[in-house]
Amino acid sequence: MKKVVVIGGGTGTYTVLKGLRQYEELQLSAVVTMADDGGSNKVLRDEFGMLPTSGLRQCMVALSSNEGLLRELFAYRYYHGVGISGMTFGNLFMAAATDVLGDERKAIKETAKLLGVRGKILPVSYDTVSLLATYEDGTEVLGEHLIDLAGKRVGDMRITNLRTIPETVIDHEAKEAIEQADLIVIGPGDLYTNTIANLVVRGVSEAIAASCGKVVFVVNLMTKRGESAGYSASDYLKDLGKYMPLSRLNWVIVNEDKDVESSILRKYAKEGAGLVKDDLGNNTPYQVVKTSLLAKGKVEKEKGDSVVRSMARHDAQKLAKVIFDLM
Repeated sequence: MKKVVVIGGGTGTYTVLKGLRQYEELQLSAVVTMADDGGSNKVLRDEFGMLPTSGLRQCMVALSSNEGLLRELFAYRYYHGVGISGMTFGNLFMAAATDVLGDERKAIKETAKLLGVRGKILPVSYDTVSLLATYEDGTEVLGEHLIDLAGKRVGDMRITNLRTIPETVIDHEAKEAIEQADLIVIGPGDLYTNTIANLVVRGVSEAIAASCGKVVFVVNLMTKRGESAGYSASDYLKDLGKYMPLSRLNWVIVNEDKDVESSILRKYAKEGAGLVKDDLGNNTPYQVVKTSLLAKGKVEKEKGDSVVRSMARHDAQKLAKVIFDLM
């Protein structure tokens, strides 16, 4: 079996895993950022003293072989009342499992067993950290959630540096998975708060460099104010190169379908965002794969979800086929 490691977090990683799970000849692992601190993750961190579990939960749902009620429950978000409105059943379950078992690592593994997860879900680190972004004018924004919402504060300025406070080191299980991978998939997802959030963990870039596996980077569909305002595909790679050696890239996947519904584009425009421009030529040290990857239709906002989510997303099956064919 080919070992595939997906590095990221959030909806992008969920989409990649959901598509790749159809290929039974793949042994899948997800290395997930643990810097989330918005929405229900803030409650878990502040009130339970736990690592954020939303990214882990999404990966579990994506790779779960349980097609019944349990899988639906783990994706269910409460939206009535005040106390737990916005929380998901899956996050609360893992909080309870951690309390019962007395160990979050064990709770993650036992929850994955319960859901029949086909693969490994691995936190990039078990330390409690926050992200600190520094922008062009020297402005610093602390916290993943505030960086996520920083567009109004910093306008279209670019992030010049990202680091964790305090500094943290890659967990041994995540390190081993990356080093033993046949293929490493980086992205898609918010460039800094999902993708680079993993790469700034000490040891991640080194593990990628040490791996004999091929590396593929999936470029986002849309830009994002506060993280990638006005970015073209080459801008994504330029920033990525600050945190890992681009010489390790074998492929870059770019969507060439620009047929996004006008109503969705207008909503993005109001947030200072738009389609990522493809400006990658053929004269690159890596192979550029350009194809239609846009999922059709609108993404409906979940009841009780206060976090702003992407409305344009990759088609899980199309993206997975491109990645699988590369191997």
